[in-house]
Amino acid sequence: MKYRIELTEQQMRVLENCTNLYMRVLMGQTWDLADLLCERILDRYDKDSPDNKIIFERYITKRYAIIEVLNSVVRIARDTQYGFPAEKSEDGMIAECIWDAIRVARGTSRYGEVLPIGSEPVPKIDAMKEEEQGKDKK
Repeated sequence: MKYRIELTEQQMRVLENCTNLYMRVLMGQTWDLADLLCERILDRYDKDSPDNKIIFERYITKRYAIIEVLNSVVRIARDTQYGFPAEKSEDGMIAECIWDAIRVARGTSRYGEVLPIGSEPVPKIDAMKEEEQGKDKK
């Protein structure tokens, strides 16, 4: 079965963040998870502010604390003492492919194309043209 979904820009951004988080959890990438969880702190970062050093130090302190907690959670969940398996789960690869497709569609991808990984086909995501968007508002 296939599905078609229509999202606003904000909904697409939220979906991008959700797939990013899910993919990082399944891959055990705790440093990226910590960055995602702490990024609101850096939203308040203003290069001309005298508080920059304090804001950045708070970010780094929270990030390292979160990484330690998440590493412990992943070790318990995977029943490993050191490190994480190098293998990606199938769901993690599918999530990464969806995340890549969203980023390409939104123009935020560094690569400009989706690399097919996992057993599922690359999702097809197209931005609606302005005249198509107007049809739904009637």
